[in-house]
Amino acid sequence: MSEPSVAVKLAFLDALRDAGVGKSELGRRIGKDEKEARYLLHPMHPTKLSTLTEALRVLLIIGVEAAA
Repeated sequence: MSEPSVAVKLAFLDALRDAGVGKSELGRRIGKDEKEARYLLHPMHPTKLSTLTEALRVLLIIGVEAAA
């Protein structure tokens, strides 16, 4: 994995933990099934940077909604 992909994956995993969102809910919110959401959680799974950034964007929106 490239350095940007690793950085985004780490940010995604942190945001997911902070949001307290489960795999099923994450999958629903990003338009993927739970199996695909699980792949996002695997630290060494090569996930497209565009997929990671979209999932991170969704989690950041969840965090903002929760804070409001």
